[in-house]
Amino acid sequence: MRSLGTPVGSTQQAFGPSSAKGLRSVPPSLKHSSCPQHTRTAVSCLGAGDESREKVPSLPTPSELLDGRQTSCPIAPPSRRPAVVMAVSPSTPPNPGSGPEPTGSSRSAAAGGRGGTSSSRGSGPGSTAWEQQQEAAAAAVRLADAQPGAAAKPSAPGGNGGAAAQKAPTSGGGRKGGAGTRKMSWKQAVAAERDDDGAASQAARAAAAAAGGSAAWVSSAASAPVGASLLSLPLQEEEGGTVDSLRYAQDTKTLSVELDEEEASKIPPSIPNPLTARAAPAPPPPPPKPVSPERAAARTLLATFNPSQHVSGREHWMVVVAPDNLMAGEECVLLFNKRQSDALRERPHVQLQYAFNGWELKNEEDAPFKADLSPAGTPITDMSEFWSTRFKVPEEAYEFNFVLHDNEGVYENNAMMDFMYPVAEGASREEWSEILAARVAQREQERQAAEARARAEAEALRQEELRKQDLEKGMMRAEGAKNAHLHFQNVGSVELRHGDSVAWCVSPSPPQAGSRMRLYYNLAATPLAWLGPNIPPDQAMAIRWGINGWQSPTVTVMTRSEPPAEAPQPGDWWQADLDLPYHTGAINLVFNYYEHYDNNNFQDYAIKVALPAGVTSVDAWKNSLVEVFRADEYATRVALEEEARRKEMKRLAKRQKAQDMVKAVERRKVRHVMDTEPEIITAGSQIDVWYNPKDTPLNGQGQIYLIGGWNRWSHRLSIGPMAMIPPDTPAQYNEAGQVVVPATPSSGRETHWKATVKVPQDAYKMDFVFANVPGGEGVYDNRGGYDYHLPVEGSPIREQSIYCVHIAVEMAPIAKVGGLGDVVTALGRAVQEQGHHVEVILPKFEFLQHSPILAGQLRYETEYDWGGTRIYVTSAIVENLRVWFVEPQNGFFQTQAVYGRYDDEVRFDFFCKAALEFLLRTGRQPDILHCHDWSTAHVAKAYWEDYNPYGLWKPKVVFTIHNLNYGQKKIAEAAQYCQRFTTVSPTYAFETGGAGPIAAHSYKFSGIRNGIDPDLWDTESNMFLETGYDAETVVEGKAAARAALRSRLGLTGWGDKFIVAVVSRLTPQKGVPLIKHCAFRTTERGGQFVLLGSAPDPRVQSEFDGMAASMGGQDAAFCFKYDEPLSHLIYAAADMVVVPSMFEPCGLTQMIAMRYGAVPIVRHTGGLKDTVFDVDYDKARAAWELQGSSDWQRDQLDATNGFAFEGTDPPALDYALNRAIDAWYNDRPWFHSLQRRGMEQDWGWNRP
Repeated sequence: MRSLGTPVGSTQQAFGPSSAKGLRSVPPSLKHSSCPQHTRTAVSCLGAGDESREKVPSLPTPSELLDGRQTSCPIAPPSRRPAVVMAVSPSTPPNPGSGPEPTGSSRSAAAGGRGGTSSSRGSGPGSTAWEQQQEAAAAAVRLADAQPGAAAKPSAPGGNGGAAAQKAPTSGGGRKGGAGTRKMSWKQAVAAERDDDGAASQAARAAAAAAGGSAAWVSSAASAPVGASLLSLPLQEEEGGTVDSLRYAQDTKTLSVELDEEEASKIPPSIPNPLTARAAPAPPPPPPKPVSPERAAARTLLATFNPSQHVSGREHWMVVVAPDNLMAGEECVLLFNKRQSDALRERPHVQLQYAFNGWELKNEEDAPFKADLSPAGTPITDMSEFWSTRFKVPEEAYEFNFVLHDNEGVYENNAMMDFMYPVAEGASREEWSEILAARVAQREQERQAAEARARAEAEALRQEELRKQDLEKGMMRAEGAKNAHLHFQNVGSVELRHGDSVAWCVSPSPPQAGSRMRLYYNLAATPLAWLGPNIPPDQAMAIRWGINGWQSPTVTVMTRSEPPAEAPQPGDWWQADLDLPYHTGAINLVFNYYEHYDNNNFQDYAIKVALPAGVTSVDAWKNSLVEVFRADEYATRVALEEEARRKEMKRLAKRQKAQDMVKAVERRKVRHVMDTEPEIITAGSQIDVWYNPKDTPLNGQGQIYLIGGWNRWSHRLSIGPMAMIPPDTPAQYNEAGQVVVPATPSSGRETHWKATVKVPQDAYKMDFVFANVPGGEGVYDNRGGYDYHLPVEGSPIREQSIYCVHIAVEMAPIAKVGGLGDVVTALGRAVQEQGHHVEVILPKFEFLQHSPILAGQLRYETEYDWGGTRIYVTSAIVENLRVWFVEPQNGFFQTQAVYGRYDDEVRFDFFCKAALEFLLRTGRQPDILHCHDWSTAHVAKAYWEDYNPYGLWKPKVVFTIHNLNYGQKKIAEAAQYCQRFTTVSPTYAFETGGAGPIAAHSYKFSGIRNGIDPDLWDTESNMFLETGYDAETVVEGKAAARAALRSRLGLTGWGDKFIVAVVSRLTPQKGVPLIKHCAFRTTERGGQFVLLGSAPDPRVQSEFDGMAASMGGQDAAFCFKYDEPLSHLIYAAADMVVVPSMFEPCGLTQMIAMRYGAVPIVRHTGGLKDTVFDVDYDKARAAWELQGSSDWQRDQLDATNGFAFEGTDPPALDYALNRAIDAWYNDRPWFHSLQRRGMEQDWGWNRP
């Protein structure tokens, strides 16, 4: 229904059937503004001309609205109409012979109406479909306005006058010419809306169906808001009956289009304010999608589907689908021929398990769809017995994937390749990738939101439990205060006398809780009387005191005083004022001067205290203390939690900064070969990949291809093969002059090839190689077999977690011998912190029974018979890692040390297979088995020969060499069987790469530097340090540590000399002769030397015992033991740490030293060369390795961190040691900056 002034596709409001006769639309010049529920552009309905003087209900005038006489609008309801009328067509009628409606005319809103110049056609046989829909809507109007619950009847075909209307009884009197409209108030209209809405919608749909049209467009109007459809509302008559429509129209012409603010402020609250409420026009519905011939044929086929006819001639096929070309968004039938399936031929039940788009488009639970098949009704022959099912193909599908099974484990899956049919007219692979990425993002957001809600709920429960605990603690403390008060009322005192002399007294006596008291102390009458003449004027006695049994201990300095009024006698008097808390039940105290104490012969003194002022009983005081203590417990707990949260946030920020730095450095270090624009890749973006083949295997090739994928090559989309654009290529244009291929710029990229890549929205990693062919045989640059991998930021999904199990015989701190134990723990924690699942399997050594870390937390896991003995497995958490302890009952590990038994190789080989047996029997399937050194090298061979074929199928084996000097035969065996093997630093890998066990398998060998755990070696919150510090406070922190170490080891503090430390096992590898020389040279140059370590060789140990006897004292200390707490203190106190190893696979000592602000002095070998950069000779190497800079002078970088030498004799050590000592003496600020620089460098596992 269109009218003058109503745009195509817009909507308008009309009267109900009772006033349909003789209505016409208002021209644009006449805008109805008296109803505040209509916008300025809404079209109102007025009475007809003089030729049709049908009366219509009166509409409220502005004055009536404002003075409250009329509070409702008979045109529009407050929210939405109570009954359906019709929807406005978005376009002109589809009848080819009908054109636009004549100007000034409109079709009637109800059947049988003819008013003004408009004409109305009936819904008879001669009318068009468009006109039939109009008449159907009119019938819906009549039915909708009937009484609630009245049955809707379709309109009957009529002549030119239209369809007959179904009348309903009137309520409260009818109106002439009306169709049974009821008189009701506004509230009654709203109630009627709620009651009649469903019936009206059904009536409208029924009327539309009777007219041969679609009911969808009618029903959609039922729930449309005001202004979105033609609305009909039962009208409310004025007291005078009806009003002349012509008079109302004349009155309307004089109305203002808008209400001013003063008038608007008077509108009743139930009516929306026209100054703020503006109904948005409804958008036109999208045009119907054209139906392709193929889709139409598919619908026709399925509408009259005959299975027998469809499979005719295909009786020998196993699977037949109908239609032959599956259509997205349409139904299809799958027919399965059981007689052609060896697997399911005789099975009584067949089920279809299916999905779409490579099994990625599944049901709402993210699981494959399932459908049972039933006999299709086709003839059964020796060749064919078809079963079938029907289902709908999703709109987004491009591929149909399925298998069939009997629901009992028997599958027909196309010889393990699954069945696949293409789907037409659906999404493309690229479009589906975007759709899936959006869905994945939504699921991830929902998952994160659910996790956040779960965390919030768990936190709320935790806080509630903690509040209960606060109250319980408050009650206990209140009870304790009460008991202390009662107890010390009997045993406490308010003064102490020795004969006639008063030793101490208080004022007031007794003191009162919650007030101030003064304590007087007569030194002359105490056991410390001899101190009186010896206390200098600038020093004083002190009181060490607490309350209620030494709670809240405090030290208060006393001052000299005159004798108190309570004890007016001469003496050596001192006084102090003490503020007693409200909860004081008694005071406990002693008097002291430095190390001299007056403590009542080790019994301490106690002063009884009176109840606070105004408190009449002990119980009343106790009850009042409950809330005081509860609040105190709460405040203390919140402060501790906030401090812990602050430290954790700081730790995470430091870790993130280190990780970001690592990524930036790695990008800089490959920039001479390849880089991207933008530098940081984000999901969903477009990037340019630049490649310089000059220093690669592809140098000089005529064409280069980019070949890649995403998410570690697991993504559905791939990159290329993509022909890269050669350098200095001019732009290419099409016929229209548009750029088809942009030019490759020459500025700074004279040798770079270019490719442009679109990053998927759900990518978190970009993986690629370069080649001179699009595939197959050719020359590849694959980064030495490891491929190129770049992180992608902003992905909605995270990298899939891996399950890694370390099998080792050492683990710090419970079974540590050397660096292997530190690495197992630190590496495991670092990998776990990245979101992966890490576990460790260790032998259950006998000495672990006495470990304080394991005390009380070992839990039984399982037991089994294997290898001729019973094996028990227990577990515990060590440094946040799950550890499994394998304990055979054959005595193999009933030892007090990790190594040293005559049968170490036999018992460690037994442990390797026992660990694999545990994984197999418990059903664990790790992704990675990581074995370490010769002691667990046998894992690689045992796994592939004895366990992989028998159920432990998933893991890959990684083997790490920590020291090639031991167990080379075992190392060679592991190198052969493992998938990758590493050693603990790049330089050590270079030094050992030609060795026999390694050379034959060097293609899978690499060096990865070890790291330390920055949390375990933390200087800010370290339980072994009295004073924490960071890089900014390194000078003060190390000074405090030096004082603590000197006090502990008996070194002199005179002159605050520099300290040189060695923390090492005393073995030939560690450079024993150079360690001895270091001790002599340090003391000779005025420093102090500290050694922590021991020698397994008795001869070497005896030599060092002799050095301790001759040198030990105020400037040298020798500690021949393993002492973890002392090692932390030594690292913190040392100004320099010497590591003079003859060879060093990696070494952790130098990295720990830098973490603690000690300057390393090392021999350049193995990992020592990879981590320590000499301040005089390694500036370029340090800038490249640590900052990714190829020009340290241009970039003004200095990343050096220590002193190094290369020789093996004492003069070589002197060269480095003397330069360090000279720097300490001659330029202390520069030396401190070097300490600070070492602390700021990252030596964790972020960049191995």
